[in-house]
Amino acid sequence: MEEPYLVPDYFSAFSCKMGDCRRPCCEGWPISITMKDYFQLLSVPCSPELRRKLDCCLHLAPHPTEDAYAQIQPRYDGVCPLHLPDGRCGLHAECGEQVLSAVCRLYPRGVRNGQDRECSCANSCEAVLELLLHHDAPLTFTHITRDFGLPDAPPRQHFFHTAGREQEIRLWLISMLQRREYSLPRRMLLLGAALHALDEALTARDDVAVDALLNGNTVIPAPELPQPSRENLSTGLSAVQRMLAMLDESSVSIRAYGEEALAYFSVDTYAKYEAAISRFQEVLPQWGTWFEHLLVNHLFFVQFPFQDRPVSLRDEYLALVAVYTLLRFMLVGCLAEGGDEVRAVDVAAAAFRLVDHTEFDRYAAPLLHEMHCDDHAHLCLLLSL
Repeated sequence: MEEPYLVPDYFSAFSCKMGDCRRPCCEGWPISITMKDYFQLLSVPCSPELRRKLDCCLHLAPHPTEDAYAQIQPRYDGVCPLHLPDGRCGLHAECGEQVLSAVCRLYPRGVRNGQDRECSCANSCEAVLELLLHHDAPLTFTHITRDFGLPDAPPRQHFFHTAGREQEIRLWLISMLQRREYSLPRRMLLLGAALHALDEALTARDDVAVDALLNGNTVIPAPELPQPSRENLSTGLSAVQRMLAMLDESSVSIRAYGEEALAYFSVDTYAKYEAAISRFQEVLPQWGTWFEHLLVNHLFFVQFPFQDRPVSLRDEYLALVAVYTLLRFMLVGCLAEGGDEVRAVDVAAAAFRLVDHTEFDRYAAPLLHEMHCDDHAHLCLLLSL
């Protein structure tokens, strides 16, 4: 049945690059499929060659549920066994879109069928990043009517007092990142201040205070950033290098780019960073606008800050700071000695494969706590890089 969904303005312009994608979306990890998808794939009429591939790559999940019943396992080299030599999906090419699992059929679209029906595209898709790279105006949101063929989301496990205004709150927080009279780092601090004020009002169940915030009657000033200095930059760089080194050990997605950035800054860090920033801004003069879009799209995609998990709003914000810092550091480091917009997109896609498709948002905040980088002063240093 067709339902209204709130979507970002680029949504209708997205189209899959298919075999032209430099790194396929399904590379490197198992693809979760539902019980319905699993049994459909077991019996779908197809060629003997495709049947052999399906029988070899379909495996029951370690703890099967109706929504995550089985997985399509990649080959030893990370490639999906169903891929054709030209990069297209062999199952799609032979049997049509209707037999694809929901994940394969919809990705990178993230359909949210909860109380607020929303849909956007994941930043882990290079085609999405390319769309946003040359999108100048702030993202806006509009309603479309669509039948995605998915059941309603199961009941939430974790609840927040939102005064019944969860989507409105999300769009209000997004608007903080689009205040272009401030630099992007200051907008990130403004978002943190807004989220803090909102958390206090929600915790007190003060719906009048929530209303005053959302209607602009309570003014939240944008915090100032510390003056740049060699000492501040060195402290911030040291913190993000430690964070990336820890993430790099457990992430196949970012390992090559992470090690490249870490290696570049391993000696004479301060001087190299200044030179790398100049190079970064030459390659991506519009980096601030692009980052704004990436962060806004990420917030909407994950339904920030009310995800269905026992994480405080403060820790959700810390995770967002980690996303910004990780993205900035990797791009500056990986473009320092060469590269163009294409390489920038590939690095960003790798970063968001980690962010969007792992538990990054859950362990990023504890990581900043562990590193003692969770106070305002250290967050300012990270955002100043």
